[in-house]
Amino acid sequence: YFHHMFILVLMQMSFLICSFYRSSRVQDEFRDGAFVTPDVRRVNNHFGNRFNALTAGLSTEASCAQRSNIVTAKKVLQNISSKSRWSGISTSESIVPVTSPTCASSRRTPIHITIDIHPENAESSLKSKRLFESSLDRLDKKITLRELATIEGEPLSVSNRVLSVTCSINSTNATKLRFNRNDGLPLFIIGQNAAPKGEFVGSVGEIKNWLISQDFDSSLFCTKWISNHYRWIVWKLAAMERRFPQCLGRKYLTYQHVLAQLCTRYEKELKGARLPAVRKILNKDISATRMTILCVSQVLRFRSKQKDGKTHTEVRLELTDGWYSLQAVVDGFLLGLIEQRQIKVGSKLMVCNAQLVGSDDGVDPLDDCYDSSKRNCQVLLKINSNNTRPARWDAKLGFVSPKYNHHLGGTFLVKSLRDVIPDGGAIPAIDLVVCRKYPKLYLEHISDSNHNIVETLHLTEAEEAERLSEHEARHQLTSEKYAEEARTYCAKELDEDAPEEWKKMVASGSPEDFYQQLGENEKINVDSWEKKRTTLLHGMVLKSIQDSLKDDSPNQRSSVPYIRLLVRSFSHLEDLSLNEAHNLNTDEIPSVELLFWRVSEQVESLLKEGSVLRMKKLTAKRGRFDEITLTAGPETHVEPLHHAPTYQHILMSGYKKRVPTSLVSINIESKRIGANRETRDFDVAACIVKVLRVSRNKSLAYLTDESGLVLKLFRDHKDHAVDPFSLGAAQTGPVVTAFLDVQISSFDTSEQCAVGDWTLLTCKTNRMMQIRCEELQTWCKSPQGIKFCCDVVNRIDSMIPLCIEPFIEKKVCVGYFLHLHEMQNRITGSEVSTLYMVLIDCGCGALLKAIITKKLLQDAVHFCYSLTKSILDEEGISLPLV
Repeated sequence: YFHHMFILVLMQMSFLICSFYRSSRVQDEFRDGAFVTPDVRRVNNHFGNRFNALTAGLSTEASCAQRSNIVTAKKVLQNISSKSRWSGISTSESIVPVTSPTCASSRRTPIHITIDIHPENAESSLKSKRLFESSLDRLDKKITLRELATIEGEPLSVSNRVLSVTCSINSTNATKLRFNRNDGLPLFIIGQNAAPKGEFVGSVGEIKNWLISQDFDSSLFCTKWISNHYRWIVWKLAAMERRFPQCLGRKYLTYQHVLAQLCTRYEKELKGARLPAVRKILNKDISATRMTILCVSQVLRFRSKQKDGKTHTEVRLELTDGWYSLQAVVDGFLLGLIEQRQIKVGSKLMVCNAQLVGSDDGVDPLDDCYDSSKRNCQVLLKINSNNTRPARWDAKLGFVSPKYNHHLGGTFLVKSLRDVIPDGGAIPAIDLVVCRKYPKLYLEHISDSNHNIVETLHLTEAEEAERLSEHEARHQLTSEKYAEEARTYCAKELDEDAPEEWKKMVASGSPEDFYQQLGENEKINVDSWEKKRTTLLHGMVLKSIQDSLKDDSPNQRSSVPYIRLLVRSFSHLEDLSLNEAHNLNTDEIPSVELLFWRVSEQVESLLKEGSVLRMKKLTAKRGRFDEITLTAGPETHVEPLHHAPTYQHILMSGYKKRVPTSLVSINIESKRIGANRETRDFDVAACIVKVLRVSRNKSLAYLTDESGLVLKLFRDHKDHAVDPFSLGAAQTGPVVTAFLDVQISSFDTSEQCAVGDWTLLTCKTNRMMQIRCEELQTWCKSPQGIKFCCDVVNRIDSMIPLCIEPFIEKKVCVGYFLHLHEMQNRITGSEVSTLYMVLIDCGCGALLKAIITKKLLQDAVHFCYSLTKSILDEEGISLPLV
């Protein structure tokens, strides 16, 4: 007894271990809920040629692959039991088999790239169920469809092992198939071949009579129910034979098996009330946004003539879950894939966030008015490319179980921004690294009385507060202006409907005494009117003031807050091989601009630089320069990852921490930027040595550091701005500060310095660059730093170019002649030249002493005279001849 109990315990433990192993593999497959690959370099293949291999497999392999069911190997070549439990479907119109699987990677793929048909790649992501099994031999070894494909080996000629009528079955003519009454094999298709002389079965009436004879409740099913399921069962069984001709040829598609499948569906759907996915969606019992795997059964093309005489073709898809079908409309990107035959009959698509349009209350697929293959189908499923991915050939059709993607909210995860299709609908879910966060801005709209926007402005938080304060003050003054007038007018109009007792009381000299003389009913009327009058008068006055405000100021103001982010897709290193992770180039990871509108305080607290967030329902659009721009709103769900990634992992995703850029690098970059090149943003920490007011609404600041190089920073502001660069009280001496996201433009060749612009995204901060600011503060207070800053200011005041060069034997100097002294003549060959010693003030340190020739001196004087004369001529001032 104990021996048997011990064996039983071991068998149970073995079963639990195997179940845990298979469950872990399923969870790994659906860890992120998406069939996407981290190999971003293959994104632009637009499904690629490999999709042809997939759809070819779907035409044959996928015909048996809805549920990745387990097959009884020993009973495959025998008669199939009438109690078959396989109720799945995978379909095809192709009759050409594909080569047998070998080996391949098992990573998931985006919509642009699809998997090869290999056992590792094609492993079902859902837990396998039994395809069919013999009730007489339940202890036989069960194998998966992929193992059956291995047993099948290299497919031989289908025509040798499969009946010709089976090869011509598709989703449109499956209902017309008839079987031989004697052996139950397919006989002919009505309309394609003449009816043979022998007896045949397969009509809807015969099947209905058979079901009734088997004691099935005829009140639960109708003729359309039988015809619908007969269609999908026949298509499925025929595709199974075409995919496995050696094992299942002339044995799987039989009349007895069709009836057994029909009985199984009766028990599940009608008697057990377990409705399939498509019927639940059409009935609106479950939202169409739920992740579902469907198979393409038809590519519908509807032609119509336009007014100009041209013919317009509308392309739609008929999708099925193996039980029922619905009609789907696609976006432009999916339409292109259909035209390239990368999506065709037999393709399996994983869809989420779909939308059922055309009926508020839904429709039942068994209604007489419903036909998913007609143009006038009243209910359509709207799908888009960002929420559609190719499913594996053996994936189970129907709803994806929530236990595999509960952490994603019933959607799949897009692994890279390269997988995002502009204008392809909302992104279901994506992990992003916040590389840059810019200050909050406000988009102001000024609209007229017809709600047409006449002006649009982008404002900072300070400008928004100022505009809002001005608007409220103006609104208050205008309201007070019209309030008394509106109250008098409304009271006069309202008192015309007052009771007579109240009018007499008001007109009397003493309303209190008059009220005391009134009867009880009259007092009740007066009190009731007093309360009613107060409420009515308040409402009438407000409405009158609002109407007056509209007439006085027809333009209405509104503003929407938003935050601009620079994000990159988070690289899931567990999906990369060791070689790919080692050779990963972070510079190749694209960065994308994300605009977050009406962001809440809770979400804003998560949007920090360096944070990794999972965002759902982002919208992708194509920008002016063909780049992708992401948009988020209040409907966007933002959450941190469940397992916080390491800092090294974040760096490998392309994130770079903010560091101040030296003025040497900024000057070099400024020289590289030409007139036609895009400007770049830099973070800079430097010492402001001088601030100038260029015009009423524009100021200029000169920044320098230990290198001696200078950056001119311009900022536009309002006329009354006193401190445009937010320097505070310390505006007279050198001030150390740091600016984020200064836009660098082309180099100023006249003053020999870099040029920067303060934009809406620029802000002042010392917190993020505290160490560098402390270093500059120490340098500025040192004697050397004080003298250095004074030299820079002197050069600016003297209008001397701010050129700093290393000491070399020959150099170019620009400055003022302070002293000229003639020296002895120099004899060179037969020529005699006069030399002069000059002292030049270049604005930096000691005076420069130089010895020059008379000719060079004459050229310099002539050049200065010509330059000065041209400048004065433009101002209308004459210069005397020298």
